[in-house]
Amino acid sequence: MMLKGKTAAKGSTMGGCAKLTPTLPVRGAGLKRRQTVVVESSRKELLDSRLYRRTVADHEYWENYLTTDRYFKNMLSLPSSRIIRALSGPLASVALTSALVCTYETLRSQGVVPAEFPSILMPNNTPLQLTSFAVSLLLVFRTNQSYSRWWEARKIWGTILNRVRDINTQAAVFIPEDEQHYRVALRNWSLSFARTLEQHLQGKYTERPLKENLEKFLSPKELDVVMNSQHKVVKSISMIGEVANQASINSIERMMIMQNVQCFYDMLGMCERIMRTPMPLPYTRHTSRFLFVFNNALPFALYPAFGWGCIPLSVGVSALLLGIDEIGVQIEEPFGVHHLDPLCGRCETDARAIIADQPAVASYVRELRDPAGRIAERSMPAEAK
Repeated sequence: MMLKGKTAAKGSTMGGCAKLTPTLPVRGAGLKRRQTVVVESSRKELLDSRLYRRTVADHEYWENYLTTDRYFKNMLSLPSSRIIRALSGPLASVALTSALVCTYETLRSQGVVPAEFPSILMPNNTPLQLTSFAVSLLLVFRTNQSYSRWWEARKIWGTILNRVRDINTQAAVFIPEDEQHYRVALRNWSLSFARTLEQHLQGKYTERPLKENLEKFLSPKELDVVMNSQHKVVKSISMIGEVANQASINSIERMMIMQNVQCFYDMLGMCERIMRTPMPLPYTRHTSRFLFVFNNALPFALYPAFGWGCIPLSVGVSALLLGIDEIGVQIEEPFGVHHLDPLCGRCETDARAIIADQPAVASYVRELRDPAGRIAERSMPAEAK
């Protein structure tokens, strides 16, 4: 009796990978299911490892980083390297190819294999020499383009942080003191923009759930507005614009705030452009195929000079080349690597401080004026005169 079934394939927009989900059991489905579990487990470990690559530098970080013993520390941490673990499959293929070449050539030299069987070694290293420069070009292009995407993403979030500070300063200065609720609303929705954009880019790999982040400054009613919206980031930006429209400010002040609103839309579009536009798929595929063929060809050229030593040598060279490519692949999608939570936290800290400190700042500036409305002369230290 034959069992009917089907396998549903769902396309994943992350990295162009396809996620296979088996349904009813069919002949050979057990093996396919085990393969799927292994692939999904490896992919999950690889994606989870991106959380540990998020770095925000401070003084302590740079003190530890700028040391000459980093070479020894990094070599000692090599067995636990997540990049190397992610390459376990390709490296195992190179090791297996090397072992087969060594075994075949050893048996052939000892006469175990019939003499009619030809040698499978390369007569010289010319094929590898001719293609090694192409490997270099492919890897350099990959890493340069990936780093450009990574750095552009960081510059975007630096601009977002500055614009959040700017729009909260405008709210504190432009909006009258008797409309404090508008100041607070502008602050809260600018923070909502940063947090919703973080979740929009990192998905389930954010430090905390979006609702937990928004509950710190949005009311339950405002939280429902965001969580039930079709595009949470756009909703937050549109609320900023509406607050600026209803606040008692003049047209020039409103225009300055709306310039920041336009900047928020620009930053959203730039982030989505990076997120939704990976490297051209033919280039990525060709690079992977090129490296696979090149690395598995190494033992055919290295065995005459190194014998069984070509196994660790081939694996080591392959690890170096594949590691460069893997680093490029990992930072190609930069938002999973960038530590956005501290940047959003800095937005919250600075925005709260700007709004809360405004009354004291305004009072201090008023005290600088004499009764005639002129700026009062302040005493200056002797060394400043």
